[in-house]
Amino acid sequence: MMQKADIRKLSPEDTNLLQACTELEKICIPGEAWSFESFRSEAEKPSGFVLAALDDSGNVMGFLTASCILDTAELTNIAVAPECRKQGVAGMLLKNLLSRIGRAELFLEVRESNLPARKFYQKYQFQEIGIRKRFYQNPEENAVLMKWESE
Repeated sequence: MMQKADIRKLSPEDTNLLQACTELEKICIPGEAWSFESFRSEAEKPSGFVLAALDDSGNVMGFLTASCILDTAELTNIAVAPECRKQGVAGMLLKNLLSRIGRAELFLEVRESNLPARKFYQKYQFQEIGIRKRFYQNPEENAVLMKWESE
């Protein structure tokens, strides 16, 4: 079932929502989670994006972080609350980012073993273009570098 979400670009003043993203990250990516200050700093940058998917009550269902400089963007993080997965939330976030960056290239790294994420990105026309050896820690693992280009 497709979930309805309001996608919002957060600003540094959205402290409650940035804190909710911080807490969600601790659940989804334990051991590698960003701090609240990292989220706030990303929202503060002119080139930064912190996009949050909000439910009807204003709760954070998922988020993504990215940066875009000129015609090159990097997706640095995407997470969806466990109870909101398989409802299209990540796709809504990604489509919103792609519409915001326009005619840019978008890069990301994903754990080599994370086959569901790799398939998700391929669904949105990302191509696997390389491997970054021992990119991740806890546990150590290679990253697959992926790229999306606007048509």
